Amino acid sequence: MALGLHSSRRNFLVGAGGFAGAAAAARLMPGAAFAAEAGGAYCPPPSAWSDLAKAVKGGVLRPEDPFFADVCRPNNLRYGATLPAGIARCASPADVQACIQWVKQQAMPFAVRSGGHSYAGFSTTPGLLIDMTRMTGAKPLPGKDGLVEVQGGTLNSAVYKQMERLGRTITHGRCDTVGAAGFLLGGGIGFNMRKYGMASDLLHATELVTADGSHVKVDAGTDSALYWACRGGGGGNFGINTSFTLETRPAEAVTVFNLTWSKDLPKVLKLLLTELATAPDDFGSKINVTIPSRQEQCDKAPVRVSILGQLHKSKVTLKEIFKSTWEWIDWSKSELLEDVPYWAAQDFLVETTFPYYYQEKSSYMKAADIGDEAIAAMFDWAAKMPATSMPVAFKFFQVGGAINRVGPAETAYVHRGYDWLFTVEANWWRPTDSALLIEQALEWQQRFYDDVNRRTKATGAFQNFPDPALADWQRAYYGENLAKLAEVKKAVDPTMLFTFAQAIRPA
Repeated sequence: MALGLHSSRRNFLVGAGGFAGAAAAARLMPGAAFAAEAGGAYCPPPSAWSDLAKAVKGGVLRPEDPFFADVCRPNNLRYGATLPAGIARCASPADVQACIQWVKQQAMPFAVRSGGHSYAGFSTTPGLLIDMTRMTGAKPLPGKDGLVEVQGGTLNSAVYKQMERLGRTITHGRCDTVGAAGFLLGGGIGFNMRKYGMASDLLHATELVTADGSHVKVDAGTDSALYWACRGGGGGNFGINTSFTLETRPAEAVTVFNLTWSKDLPKVLKLLLTELATAPDDFGSKINVTIPSRQEQCDKAPVRVSILGQLHKSKVTLKEIFKSTWEWIDWSKSELLEDVPYWAAQDFLVETTFPYYYQEKSSYMKAADIGDEAIAAMFDWAAKMPATSMPVAFKFFQVGGAINRVGPAETAYVHRGYDWLFTVEANWWRPTDSALLIEQALEWQQRFYDDVNRRTKATGAFQNFPDPALADWQRAYYGENLAKLAEVKKAVDPTMLFTFAQAIRPA
């Protein structure tokens, strides 16, 4: 799924609008045709798999087939041990409908995936993996100037190519292997969001297969409640989205930068977080405070502060935007490219990820609430990090601008009125890092997160960065919109066919 600004490694979220599904609902269905073996394997009879293969024109893979392991491997290897009983490679909405009918008949749990970037492993399952990556592509809609239709299994890379051909852009991310569906359904962040709004704010319509097997199209005039829910309600809650109609904007030249500071880091970070909050909407950025890996620390590598971003044509210069921190930039470790054609500039910003082990925690901050004590605490916690074999970072994605000109209840994406989306990560590698070290790193992450949230009055959490350890995730992700989302869930999926550990429940 795809498009969003993200950390120094991956990006946004699972694709194809789906996560794990059907386990709870399946147990309530009569006539289950499988027996669960020891270890949680699901075993429909061979004839059932043959029926599915006939119905799904894109093909079905079983564990003994070539490339099975490659297709089912998630980006977060923390969940890589969960292997599906089969993979349905959907090439059309009819294939998706066939899968929904089949999992209901077989009482089979399932998950939906395109990019496989679910931070919490919600695109893995021991049942049927519904793979959307054969439903790919983006095309302009004839007679509808500026509108583009993106297929439900499309990855960022395909969206980038089509947008470049059209000379257009949207709010999109940096990671080229993320799926568009999960990204859009959870809100979608990127360097354009302060200028154009969240990616979901640009969604004009979407098609999806619902729990009853129907293939429907929703927009502001047709099933407006479901359309509202698809603009930030999170992937996997309401159906399997098979296409998205997006409003695009002209792709114009931008200035891009990756700037680093080497001295007085607490002072620099405080100034960046307060002074950049007043930047024009044309400015988009992400601040990284990177903590070195174990080996890097042995080599005396320091904690470093950097900022990555872009500036559309503006009456205000970068020097004026950065104010007092501009003179302190370490230009020997920085890059700045001015007035670059838009999509060439995105090559500078792009990120190609690789699978590894991680957990991310997020919250939303206002610049006025970030004081000197909070900044000092962040660096104190950074010094206490139990170093793993991978570097980690705490980050600040700059929100505000056009995002805050939309009311919290106008779309399902509720997080309006903030200046920064804060995240802190834990990264590791197996077998290099021991189970005890990983446990210590996760405990450090939780304590860092809790302390910084308390000191900055940070609230909420980003639903596209799902956190399996988040206690009150319902309110954190959806806030005041939770009740309406639960009503939509009741209307389209009352038995919770689409379910996973952090699924919205019917009212």
